[in-house]
Amino acid sequence: MRRKYFPVREDTPVLSHFTLLELVVAIAIIALTTVLAVVSFRGESPVQQLNSAGLQFEAFCAKARFQAMENGGDRVVMFYPETRTFKMEIPVEFQTTKEEEKEEEEKQLKLAAVEWTLPENFELGTEISDKGREAAEEAFEVFRFFPDGGASGSLKFELRYQTLRKVFDISPLTGLLIQNEGEEEE
Repeated sequence: MRRKYFPVREDTPVLSHFTLLELVVAIAIIALTTVLAVVSFRGESPVQQLNSAGLQFEAFCAKARFQAMENGGDRVVMFYPETRTFKMEIPVEFQTTKEEEKEEEEKQLKLAAVEWTLPENFELGTEISDKGREAAEEAFEVFRFFPDGGASGSLKFELRYQTLRKVFDISPLTGLLIQNEGEEEE
C-alpha cells in the first residue's frame, strides 16, 4: 500500500511541538538543578555538625592512644581553656634525657600536630568548664592513655551544639571512647 504525504506549502508556518518525553526530561533537569542549589547553599544541619565534631574528637583520641601504644609510654590529653584546644602531650616522667633530645625533637614535631580545637559555636559540658575555671585558665588533664591500650579519665567529656549534646566517656580497659547520645535540652 502506498502512503500519501501531504505537501507543505511554503507560505504555511511549520509548528514544532514538544513530545511528552521531552517535557518530562526538561522538568527533571530543572528539579535536579534546584535541589543541588538548595543543598549547597543550606549547609550542614546541627545534627550533622555535632556528629562531625564528635568523629573528629574520636579520631584525635585514637591518635593519642596509638602514640601511647606505639612508643611504650603514657600520653595525656590536655585541655587549654584559653585557646579551646585539646593537645596530646608526653608526661614529665616519660620524657627523655638530654642525650636523646635531638631524636625526641623530631618526634615532638610529629606530636605537635596531634591536637583538636573545639569548633566555633560549640560548648563543653559543665564538668570540664567548671574544672577550667577552677584551674584559673590553665591547662588540665582530661584523659590519659597507657601503653597497654587502656586509659584513665576522671571527666566525662560533653560536647554541646545549640540544643544538642553528645557525651563521651572513656573505657578504662580498652581506652576507646564511648559515645552517648545526649537528649535535646529544652
